[in-house]
Amino acid sequence: MQIETYLKKYQPIVYQTFLNSFNAKHLSHAYLISGNPGTPLLEVAKFFAKSILCDDPSPLACNSCITCLRIDDDNYPDFVVIDGAKGKIKKEEVGSIEHQFEKTAFESKGIMIYILHLVENMTTEAVNSILKFLEEPESEIYAFLTTNNESSILPTIISRCQTMHLKQIDRQEVIQNAIELGVDNSDAELLSYFYNDPELIQESLEDDENKDNYFEAKKALEELLDNLKQGDAKGALFYAQTYIVPQIKTLPEARFFFDMLGQVFEDLVNIKHNQQPVLQSYATILYELVNVLPHIEESLIEILKDRNLLNLNVNVSLLLDKLMLYIVEEDK
Repeated sequence: MQIETYLKKYQPIVYQTFLNSFNAKHLSHAYLISGNPGTPLLEVAKFFAKSILCDDPSPLACNSCITCLRIDDDNYPDFVVIDGAKGKIKKEEVGSIEHQFEKTAFESKGIMIYILHLVENMTTEAVNSILKFLEEPESEIYAFLTTNNESSILPTIISRCQTMHLKQIDRQEVIQNAIELGVDNSDAELLSYFYNDPELIQESLEDDENKDNYFEAKKALEELLDNLKQGDAKGALFYAQTYIVPQIKTLPEARFFFDMLGQVFEDLVNIKHNQQPVLQSYATILYELVNVLPHIEESLIEILKDRNLLNLNVNVSLLLDKLMLYIVEEDK
C-alpha cells in the first residue's frame, strides 16, 4: 500500500507531527503507535523507521533508495522487527535486540532501529526486559512499539514513549473502496475487520500464503453457517467435528476463522437489536440463524475468549471442538 498517501489522507495529524519532528531533528527515541484492529500499525511504524534511515527522504521515506529497498527485503542488519501478531514476544527475543544494539552499528549511518509490533502480546519477562532498555536510550537507537490495546500497556512503558493514535476509517467506506478496487463483496466485508484500508485488503488477496489461509478459513465458516441454519444441533455438531475442525490446520487459519466467526455473531447481536449487519453478503443466512441459534450473546463472548487463547499455544482442534459444542448446546 502507499503508506504515505494513507497517512496524508486518513492520519494527517500523525503524519504532520512526525514530519515536523523529523525536519526539526527532534525525534523521540521511542514511539508507541496505537490503533484499533485492522489499522496498519506495522506498516506505519516501518515507514517512519525507514524515514530515519532513508538515503534521500522526500520529505519522508522515498521507498526507492538502496536503504529503503534493503529494509523492505529484510536485508538491513541495523533494523529489526519482532511481530507479536505471530505469537508471544518472549524475553529471549527482546534480549537478542539488546545484545545486538549494545554493539556498534553495522551500517555507516550508525543508526539502529527496532520495532515491536503488538506489545500487548509480550510476556511479563519480555516487558520487564524492554523497560530497562527504554529507560536509558542510546542517542542513535530508535524504538517503534505498536498496540491494538493501549489500556493493556504498562504506564511505565507509555511514559517512555511518544504516543501516536491512528484513527479508525469508517468500515463502510473501506468496504466500498475495496469493492471499487475489484475485491469481491463478501471478501471486502470480511477482510475490512482485519485491514482498515482498502489497498491493504486488495494486497492481502494478492499474497499467496495469506490468501490461502483466508480462503480456507472462509470455506470452513460458510460450511458451518450452512449447517447451523438447519436447526439440528446434533447434526451441526457432528458435521463441525467431522469436517470443519480438521480443515483448520494452521494457526493463521484458526485466527482468521475465529475472527470471522466473531464478526458473524456480532452481526447476529446487531440483528437482534434491529440494526443492519455489516456482512450484507451473508444477510439472508444471518437472519435465519437469529431464529435458530441459542444464547447468541454468550456465544460471542465465548468466541472472543477462545480467540485470545490462540496466542497461548493451545491445541487448536480441541479449542474449536469445545467452541462448536458451546455454540449448539441448548442449555446455558
